[in-house]
Amino acid sequence: MQSAVQGYIFGQFSVDVTAYQLFRDGVVVTLTPKAFDTLLVLIKNRDRAVTKDELLSAVWRDSFVSEDSLTQTVSVLRRALGDDPAQPKFIATVARRGYRFVAPILSESPTESVVDIKLGVRPRPSLIEKPPLIEKPPIEKTPSRFHLAWRRVFPWIALTGVLLFAVIWVLVRPIVFPAPAALRFTQDAPEGVILESGGILSPDGRYLAFVGRDEHSGRSALWVRKLDAAQAHLLAATSGASGPFWSPDSKSLGFFASGKIKRVGLGMDSSRTIADINVDWGSGSASWNSSGLILFAGLRTGLYSVPASGGTPQRVTTLDPSAREVAHQWPQFLSDGHRFLFFLQSRDAERSGTYIGSIGSPQRTRLLDVPGIYAPPHYLIYIRDAALLAQSFNPFTRLLDGAPALVAENVATLDVTAGPLASASSGGLLAFAAAGGAEHLELFNRSGERLSSIEAPAGLQNPAYMPDEKRVLASDASHRGLWLIDLDRGAPAPTRLAPDGMHPVSSPSGDRIAFTSDRAAGKADIYVRSMGSQASDDQLLLRTDANKIVCDWSRNGRYILYSSVSAETKSDLWLLPMFGDRKPVPFLRTAFNEMQGQISPDGRWVAYLSDESGVWEVYLQSFPNPGAKRVISIGGGFEPHWRGDGRELFYLNPDGTMMAVDLKLGGEPKIGRPKPLFKTTVSNLRVVMSHYAVTGDGQRFIIDSAGSASKGGPIGILVNWPVLTKQ
Repeated sequence: MQSAVQGYIFGQFSVDVTAYQLFRDGVVVTLTPKAFDTLLVLIKNRDRAVTKDELLSAVWRDSFVSEDSLTQTVSVLRRALGDDPAQPKFIATVARRGYRFVAPILSESPTESVVDIKLGVRPRPSLIEKPPLIEKPPIEKTPSRFHLAWRRVFPWIALTGVLLFAVIWVLVRPIVFPAPAALRFTQDAPEGVILESGGILSPDGRYLAFVGRDEHSGRSALWVRKLDAAQAHLLAATSGASGPFWSPDSKSLGFFASGKIKRVGLGMDSSRTIADINVDWGSGSASWNSSGLILFAGLRTGLYSVPASGGTPQRVTTLDPSAREVAHQWPQFLSDGHRFLFFLQSRDAERSGTYIGSIGSPQRTRLLDVPGIYAPPHYLIYIRDAALLAQSFNPFTRLLDGAPALVAENVATLDVTAGPLASASSGGLLAFAAAGGAEHLELFNRSGERLSSIEAPAGLQNPAYMPDEKRVLASDASHRGLWLIDLDRGAPAPTRLAPDGMHPVSSPSGDRIAFTSDRAAGKADIYVRSMGSQASDDQLLLRTDANKIVCDWSRNGRYILYSSVSAETKSDLWLLPMFGDRKPVPFLRTAFNEMQGQISPDGRWVAYLSDESGVWEVYLQSFPNPGAKRVISIGGGFEPHWRGDGRELFYLNPDGTMMAVDLKLGGEPKIGRPKPLFKTTVSNLRVVMSHYAVTGDGQRFIIDSAGSASKGGPIGILVNWPVLTKQ
C-alpha cells in the first residue's frame, strides 16, 4: 500500500508535514501555526485559487475572525518566504477572491524523503519499510467470564464518562463575547474657540489635535485632547498654526505658521523651526515617517521633503502643465515609510484624484477620482455626497478590492483649500468633520440687520459689486467658477459666467471683468473678459511663474492691482498697466506679506494688508508712487474696502466685527479711530480671499457665510469603525 504524501519541496524550501516545520536550505524557518496551516491549504489546492472564506473556514475553523487576520497571516507567510506581492513567486493574490500557490512543486513524497534530501540524516526507524509479515490463521477462543461481564458494564461506564465530560465542559468552557460595536462621539469647540480644521488623530490613537481660532483675538493655535481625558488644552507656542501633522511616535506635532514648518513637543512651551518655506497662499499639508522625513505641500505646489531635524526642502513631485495639473496636496506616508498617497488636482477631471507614489520614483498610480486617506490596516477612506465611505485597499498591488462600505453620513464636504477632513489611526479610530450650515451670500445693512440671503448650487465666495450695484460677482470655491448674481430679481439666482475663474473684479465701466484662472499652465494667471462674451473670447493679460490674485481695478481704468508670491519676498503687490506695453511693475515688495490691496476712489491711495508687525494689520500707502505708510487698524485687521467718496474705510476685526474708520485724504491724510458697526458671521478669516463687499454709500454689505462658524460642525470620532464595513 502506498504511503500518503507527508512533505513538499519548492524552490529553496521544504515542508515536513509530520514535524510541522518549514525549512529553507535545511534551516528551520519559524512560522506561526496559522501561517503554517495557511501554507498547507494553499499548497494542497495549488491547482486553483483558494477563496478567503475557504481559508478562514479551514485555518480558523473554531474561531470567528475577520479578513484582517487572514491578511496579516498571509503577510507573515510572505515575509518568511521572501515573497514580493507585486511580483509573487510563491503566493499570488487573486483580486476579489483570495490567494493561489503558484510555485512549482519539485517533489511531493513521504516525510522521510524530504528530511533525507534536505538534511542528509539517516531515516528514522519508525519510517523505514519492513519486510511483510507472514500471516498465521487466527485461533478462535471462547470468551471468559470476565470478558462477558466487561461487555455488559462498558456501555454504562462510557455513558457516565460522556455525561461527566459534558458537565465539565459547561462549567469551564470559555465565555464568547459578542463582537464589539462601533461607537461615535463628538469633539466640540472649546468655549470661545472656533474650529478651523477637522481632527487629526495621533498614530497611537491616544490624542486628537485640531486648529482652533480664538473668537476675540482671531488668532489660530493648536489644541490637543488626550482621548481618555475630558477636555482639550491649548498647545503653547503654536500661534498662527495651520495644517497640523503628528510625529510617528505620537510625541510631537508639526505645523505650518508664518511661512515656516515648525514642530512642538506635547507639553513643551516652545516650538522650533524645521524649514523656511513658501506655503503659497494657504495652509500646507504634511506627513512624517518613521525615518524622520517630512513630506509636505502648499496650496498650489508639488510635493517636497525635508528632514524633521531641519534642512533644505527637496522637490519630490513636479506639476505637469501639459496635464493641466494645479496642485499635489495632502501627502500621507504608508506604513513602509517609502510609498505615499497624495491628491492630484487637475483642470482635467479625468486626471484629478488620489494617487500612490514613492520617494525617488516618478511613477504614480491613480486609485480614486476623489481625495482619499489611508486607514490602517488596509482601507481607503473618502467622501461622496456627504457620506464617508471605506474600501479595502492593498498597498502592494495598488488595487482597491470589493465594494465601498458606508461608515458615516452627513459629513462635511471637502474644501480643497482647507485640507483633508478625515484622519485614521491604529486601533480602529476615525475622526471626521460633521456637516454644518449651507454656504451662501447674505445681505446686511449698516446696523447688522440681515436683509436677504442668496442661495446657490455651490458655496459662493469673494463677492464684488458691479459698478451699478445691482449685480454681484462671486467665485465658487468648490467647483471653481465665476458667477453673476442679479439682485434686482425677486428671487435672486446666480448665472455662471466661467467654469474656471476666481477672484473677479469689475472694470470701472462694468463692461469687462478681470479674474484669475489656472486653466493653461497650472499657475494662476490674469485674464479679462467682456461681459456677455464666451470663454473662448477671454484675453490673457499676464502669465508668470508665480500665482497671482486680482485685487482691484483703478477707477480711471489705468491699473490692475494684484498680489503675487515669490520664495524670497513672500506675497507682494504689483501693478499691471492697462496701457502701453502692459509690463507689470512692483508696487510694494518687502520681506513681509502685502496682500488685499484696494485703490482709493480718487486714485491717490492704497489700503492693504501686511504682517510686518507680527499680526495682520490694515495700512495706508500713497499711490501710484509709494511713500510713508500709515496704520489704519488697531489690534489686527483684514480686508479693507473703500466707501465710494473715499471718506470712510471698512475692514474686518480678527473676531469678525465690521469696523469703520473716518478718513480725510489730502496732502497729509487724517485717520479717525476705528469704530465697530456690527458682528458679522465671518470667523474663519483667510487672507487669500475676500469675505464681503460694500456699496458705495457704505450702507449695505454682502457677506460670505462660507467663512462663518456655521460652515463646519463638530469633529466626529468613530471607535471600532471597521465593524461597519462588515454590515
